[in-house]
Formats: sequence, C-alpha cells, structure tokens
Amino acid sequence: METGYARETGGRAEQQDAVAVLHGPDGQSALLLVADGMGGHEGGALASHTAIATAERLWDRCAGRTADARALLETLFHETHTALLEQGGASPAQRPGTTLVALYVTPASACWAHCGDSRLYHFESDTLQVRTRDHTRVQQLVDQGVIEEAQMATHPEQNRLLQGLGVVDPIRVDYDEAPVTPQTRFLLCSDGFWEQFGPVEIADLLDTPNLKTATAGAASEAARRGGPRGDNVALATWRAAPPRARFWRRHLKARIQPTLALLLLLVAALAILLWPLD
Repeated sequence: METGYARETGGRAEQQDAVAVLHGPDGQSALLLVADGMGGHEGGALASHTAIATAERLWDRCAGRTADARALLETLFHETHTALLEQGGASPAQRPGTTLVALYVTPASACWAHCGDSRLYHFESDTLQVRTRDHTRVQQLVDQGVIEEAQMATHPEQNRLLQGLGVVDPIRVDYDEAPVTPQTRFLLCSDGFWEQFGPVEIADLLDTPNLKTATAGAASEAARRGGPRGDNVALATWRAAPPRARFWRRHLKARIQPTLALLLLLVAALAILLWPLD
C-alpha cells in the first residue's frame, strides 16, 4: 500500500486543519485522518489536534491492528467528542469543535466514518465509487435538488455546518465500508481542498506514479487556487498499488489524440489547397 498526506495554511492567519497517517507495525494496516477545527483564535487548532491525539492513543492501544474497525472508529469519534465537550464552555459558541473523517484500511477491507464536511472519496481505478455526504445545509440543498453539486463550493451557506465534534450534542457519525482490490484508492480532505479540486482531478492525482509528491503538490495547488482569502487545506491519500503502465498509457493517449487531430486537419487543408481546379 502507498500513502501520502499534506496540509497548507492557505490564506488564513493560522492552521486549524490537522492530518495524520498511522501505519500498523507490519505495514498491513493504516489509519488515515483529516480534521478541520472550528473556533476562533487557537480553539480550532486545539480541537483538530485533539482528534489526532485521540486517534494516536487508540492506535497505540490496539498496536495498529483491530478485528473490529467500526468499533475502533466509533470509539475515536465519541472519545474525541467527549474530550472537546470537557474542554469547552457551556454554550456551543464557546466550545472548540472539529470535523473529522477517518479511514481504517487493510489489503482486504476498508471502513470509514465522518462527521461534518471533511470528505472521503473512494475510487476503483479512476471511477468514483463513494463520496461521503457532508453534514451541511448546502448538502441538504443538493439532496433536495435545489442546487447542483458543482455549486456547493461557492454557495453563500457553504460553511453552515449541521454536525461537528464538540459542538453539537448528540453527534451524528456516518459509517461505511468496502472490500479492497488492487485498484482501490482513497482520498480524505478538508473543505479547503474539495472546494478547489473535483473528482476528475482527484482521480488523476491518485493515478500519479509518485503519490507522496503528488499529494503535497495538490495541497499547494489548492491553497494557490484559494488565493489570499482561501481556507486551510489538508488531505491524505491511500492506494493499494502503484498505477504501473496504465497512467502512462492514459496520459500518452491524451497527448497523442489532439496531435493526430491537428495533423488530420492540416492534411485536409493541404488537400483542399492542392486539389486541381478545372
């Protein structure tokens, strides 16, 4: 398996996103996490790092391997939520909070969970299988057919969260799972990334030969696209195996086809110019 992770501050004054990739001692399991903190000043950073610290503690406790992935994720989310409630004030506005998306994966299976608008994308080869549904007002508008998915990133209510660890009690956490094949790929990210990258570009990212380098480059590019007022960016990537020759065939084809089309147009133009006139 291959992994990568990266984050960028973007146009914000501080970094409130956190990301981690934890590996089992035998290299046959991994826990990937992305958290997007909420709460002014240092509250958001504290909340997102609380999620990562909780995951690291649980990972050490199970020695990087579990027979019940869902139970591990349930414990992670609920212990993070409890810790944040204990740190915060009486009202939701005073509490540090965070979104969280987490993936436990082995060569045979994957299980994931999320709360808030940090996402998981699951691909088989370059075909999108799953995109987690955000716990936001804008996701509700998409589900109701009021707006298109392409409008989510720029909608005025994009930042209106309906769920978050440490903020809403009780919390809602969504879980899912899937078998893993040699073509399985995952990307986890905060909204600062998915606002700038769509599924087609994500598929290309997960198909590049050097996943770590591509992940870092994608985080930097998302921050650049966000501009001086852009959000923090965090993402983590995982794939079962490198793309081998398929990446090169696909991208070579993408380069050759336009060239062939141009040559055909030139040949047609020359034929018209040189055709003898009666």
